[in-house]
Amino acid sequence: MYRNLKILHVSESFGWSGGAAQALALAARLQKYGYDNAIACPRGGDLWKKAAAAGLRLFPFKPRRDYDLPCAVKLAALLNRRKPEILHAHHPKAHAMCLMAKAIAGHKPVLVVTRRVSHPLIKTVFARLKYKSSLIDGYIAVAGAVRRMLVDYGLPPRRVRIIYSGVDSARFKPGPPSERVLKELALPQGAPALGLIGNFSRDKGQHVFVEAAARLLKEGLDFTLIFAGRETDSAAMKKLLAAHGVPPEKVRLLGLRHDVPELLSVMTLSVNAAVKGEALSGSIRESMAAGVPVIASDIAGNGEIVIDGKTGLLFPSGDSETLYRRLKYALSDPGTVRALAVRGLEFVRENFTVEAMVRKTLLYYSALLLKE
Repeated sequence: MYRNLKILHVSESFGWSGGAAQALALAARLQKYGYDNAIACPRGGDLWKKAAAAGLRLFPFKPRRDYDLPCAVKLAALLNRRKPEILHAHHPKAHAMCLMAKAIAGHKPVLVVTRRVSHPLIKTVFARLKYKSSLIDGYIAVAGAVRRMLVDYGLPPRRVRIIYSGVDSARFKPGPPSERVLKELALPQGAPALGLIGNFSRDKGQHVFVEAAARLLKEGLDFTLIFAGRETDSAAMKKLLAAHGVPPEKVRLLGLRHDVPELLSVMTLSVNAAVKGEALSGSIRESMAAGVPVIASDIAGNGEIVIDGKTGLLFPSGDSETLYRRLKYALSDPGTVRALAVRGLEFVRENFTVEAMVRKTLLYYSALLLKE
C-alpha cells in the first residue's frame, strides 16, 4: 500500500449534507493516518468550516455550473502546483470540474468519482462524456443499487467499486436518553417518540410518514413525532401536518441540528421514508449504530442495510398504507423491534463504519495507482 499519498478531495457542497460529512470523514481520517490530504470546496460553507476545524488544508472551489471553464482552469493550476496522486470528486459538479481540470492540467492524477445518489442518469451527449470518459480511473458507488445503475448506463463493471459510506461509531452508539434533549423537547414521559431525520423535501418522504402517523393518532395511539433537518421547521412542513390533522402538541419541528446522536437517544423508532434520489440513507446508518429500531422505505440501497425482519423493517417506497401497518406493529410489539435493533447494531458495526469505509477507499486508491 502506498504510504506517502497526496490526495485532493473536491466538493461543491456549501450547506451540510451526508455527502459532505462522508468527504470530511474520509479526508480527516486519512490525514490522521499520515496521508497528505486537502479539500477544495466553497469558502465559508459548512464543509469549509468543519474541515478547517479538523486541521485540513483548504482551497477555494465554487463552480457556477457543471462546465465552468474558469473554475476548471483554476483547479488545473492547483493540480499542477500540488501534484496530488489522487484527485477525488465527491459531488456532481466536482465530478465535471475534476474531469475538465485533468484534461487541461499537465499533471494527470488518478481521478476517482464517488456516486452517492440513485437519481437516474441522463443520456445527453455531454452526460455520456462526463460519465464514460477514459480520464476517470474509477468510480465508488455507495451501494450495490448505485453500482448497478452505473453499469446499466454502460460503464465497465471493473471500473465501479462498492464502498459503503460509514458511520462514526465513536459518536453514534447506544446510550441513555439525553436529559438536555428530553427537557428541551418536553417529551411526554412514557410515550414513544417517532423520528425522521432528513432535510424537508418531497424526495425525503416526510409526506408519506405524516400520512401514516396521522392515521395512528386518529386511532388513539399516543406518541410524539420528531422531525429534524433543514426546513423541517418551515411553514410548508407545518402546512403538511395541518392538512393531515396532526395536532401541533404531537410534533416537534427542529430544523437543522448538529446534535443528531443526542436526538437519536430519545427516539423509540427512526423512520426513513425516502421516495427518490437516496442511495443508502445516512440517517439509517446512524440510527442503527445508536441502537434505535429502524423502519425504512425500500428505495435503492436501503435494503442492503435494513434486511427486512432481521435488522429492521422495510416498506415499499411511497406506500403510506404499508408504513402505517409497520408502525402499528412496531408500537404494539416493542420487544421484537428492540431485538431487530440489536441485530442492526451488530450489522452496522461489522459493515458500515467510517473505519471500514476509509480502509476500503485507501485500498482502492492503491489498486488504481498500481494500474498506472
